[in-house]
Amino acid sequence: MNSLLLIALTIIFSVIVAKLILKKYNAIFIFFTSGIIIMLIANALTGTPILGKATLGSPFLDVFGFLSNSFKKNLSNIGMIIMIVTGYAAYMKHIQASTKLAYLASNPLSKIKNKYLVLSGMYLIGMALKLVITSQAGLSVLLLATVFPVLMAIGISPITAASVLSLICIDYGPNDGSTIFMSGVLKMNVVDVFLQYQLAVAGSIIIALTLMIPIYYKYMDNRDKNLGTFKVQEISKLENPAVPGFYALLPIIPLAIVFADYFIPSIKIDVITANIMGMFITFVIEFIRRNDRNEIPKDIVVILRAMADIFVSVVAIIISASCFAQGIKMLGGISIFAHYVATMEGAVFLILLALALITFLFAVIMGSGAAPLFAFCPLTPEIATKLGVPAVTLILPMEISSALGRACSPVCGAIIAIAGVAGIEPIQLVKRSAPMLILAFVINCVAAYLFNM
Repeated sequence: MNSLLLIALTIIFSVIVAKLILKKYNAIFIFFTSGIIIMLIANALTGTPILGKATLGSPFLDVFGFLSNSFKKNLSNIGMIIMIVTGYAAYMKHIQASTKLAYLASNPLSKIKNKYLVLSGMYLIGMALKLVITSQAGLSVLLLATVFPVLMAIGISPITAASVLSLICIDYGPNDGSTIFMSGVLKMNVVDVFLQYQLAVAGSIIIALTLMIPIYYKYMDNRDKNLGTFKVQEISKLENPAVPGFYALLPIIPLAIVFADYFIPSIKIDVITANIMGMFITFVIEFIRRNDRNEIPKDIVVILRAMADIFVSVVAIIISASCFAQGIKMLGGISIFAHYVATMEGAVFLILLALALITFLFAVIMGSGAAPLFAFCPLTPEIATKLGVPAVTLILPMEISSALGRACSPVCGAIIAIAGVAGIEPIQLVKRSAPMLILAFVINCVAAYLFNM
């Protein structure tokens, strides 16, 4: 089979899928359907078996065998982890523990005199909270309720405040779904991935943006003043949630347990177990503290509903994207291309940049970081092998780029929520944040290359 034809087909199928998703077709349906079609075409053109030696008797049946295996694999592993973590986060929000954490964390901001340094402080606090409250949308809602009124009170413009909030987007930490997925692809312990690789790159971005925020946003506010478009608004300040102060520690329990597992060799606790332990401890505390104990068992419904919602929005995408990824992998175009460029000077960085950029652009189009990451990430280890580099060198910038692209998308749920509270259009918010997100993208690629080669 002609190699150039396979590369061309790979590009054509990827572009078609991107265009269909851009036209608002359901991403899960598109990934499933395109994956099935591509697998059958790849099998016919290259003879590559869909299930290897474990064939069900025909390529058509093997497709469904692959789907069945994908459901089993993802639901019992990565999918279940993400569902449990999300359920715990929803429970923390339900009992106002995460709100208490955000409220207490935001208090130090009122002590800072320079309003642009307040923005940097908010960003740092937000990124620290992101380790615990892993959902960008969930954390954005909390910060809109707690920090946004503080920023309005000191004269920060709504678009500036909203823009900085949108920068709190990097997915990192051992409790984050994207990190968990990336660790699964790398076949590494999630805490190892975070401490040895992800922390250095994410830390570089956080430090750079913290330093740039006062400079960039002061310049943009001055420009708005000169244009006569600078506006401030009053928003009522959120009251302190009526729960004990120690409730702020409850969202941190699973993270603390996971880190204990890493640093204490005698302890062997995975992410799922850590979150279940956190739920149990919280149930006990709630039973002791609350008077309406009959309502406590109903809290399990909150957890289960959140797990069901995340299955539809994320886990189903993981499964469907694995179908698309298998089809693209079977075509072999990416592998052939990687082989062609492997001997080029600077090939590793060029491919790293290309993969990160593709993930970023798909995230902008979809308004989701999960979909492009889950679609393209499984293809990457093979490319890394061809190039003779660790897979994490290519995968890590893709993982972070997916989050940056999501924050740069006017159709992202978190961006829409932030813009709505600020009283601006999502596209205005994206335009204001884009230069900072592009800077973060560049730092991400350079840092991933320098730290992980």
